[in-house]
Amino acid sequence: MLAIAVAVLSVACSDWTEQESLPIDTPNIESENNALYQQYLENLRNYKKSYHQQLIGWFDNSNKASSSRAAHLEAVPDKVDIVALMYGDNLSDMERAEMQSIRVNKGTKVIYTIDYETFRQGIENRNNEISAQNAAKADDPEYVPIPLIALIDELPGFLDAQLALLDNYGYDGLSIYYNGKSTAGFINEADRAELQAIQNVLTAKISAAIDAHRNNKVFLFEGAPANILDKNFLQAFDYIVLRTFSIQSILELTSAVKSSLVAGVPADRIIVCAAPYFTDEFDVSYGSIKAKDNTTQPAITEMAHWTQTPDSFTKSGLGVYWINYDYYNPDSDYKYTRDAIEIMNPSPKN
Repeated sequence: MLAIAVAVLSVACSDWTEQESLPIDTPNIESENNALYQQYLENLRNYKKSYHQQLIGWFDNSNKASSSRAAHLEAVPDKVDIVALMYGDNLSDMERAEMQSIRVNKGTKVIYTIDYETFRQGIENRNNEISAQNAAKADDPEYVPIPLIALIDELPGFLDAQLALLDNYGYDGLSIYYNGKSTAGFINEADRAELQAIQNVLTAKISAAIDAHRNNKVFLFEGAPANILDKNFLQAFDYIVLRTFSIQSILELTSAVKSSLVAGVPADRIIVCAAPYFTDEFDVSYGSIKAKDNTTQPAITEMAHWTQTPDSFTKSGLGVYWINYDYYNPDSDYKYTRDAIEIMNPSPKN
């Protein structure tokens, strides 16, 4: 049969003047029964309006050149409630179109992360370079030392630029990632004053954005809520997200959450976070966790099971960092994310 096909193709090619690509029609429910598909989408949107444990996915959209299906927002499982883009600016046309598509069709909220910690680290790195340059030229009498950069001077501009993205791209909300410094132990007056000044700027600008969009946006605090000096600030957020994706065991997870819930931190809206299986650029591996029986399990599904056990605080759902890395699985795309959704919010059985 192959030989005959090759022969026929060879004869046919002689009569061709130009090549023409033929479309491949892959049947799906949208094309086969559009009315049924539209009913499914309506049910999906209604589900997302109902009370249930949330599944929030932090989506690594740093690679704009990727042709992989994992780079598409539309490939994220339908029942993911919120997609948080890890890089909120410089969105491609594809990203903007797919944001609108999953919002309108599936009721998925798309937000972005304001990463204070990366901003802070960038200032620190630049100051280290300046200090090294000043030290290297300390013996030069004509050299004028470069002054260090004051984070408090740079912070308002950084926040203004980041907050502008909320309306510029039509996001459904944002997450502010802030760890800061602990004040539980000894802290001298100068350090405390600096910390207070930084938080005054941070809380004032974020609170103003929340007040301006309270009725139609979702806001997440992400990081270390215990390090916020004025805990009243935390009450404005819909969810308190704890970055627990490096936790090694379920017992450690519970302990970490409870240690974060100091007086004043809202305990009725807690989201913990897991990660898919992958190894980062620092050779740190993610995706595994020890269960209570001391067996090693996928972190995403094991933490999903953890959300089903009652405690003294409200387990509002699960966050999955680098969620698109879970796309790659021999069994099915987004296998562990889909399993987690089913664990937390099982589909109705006929």
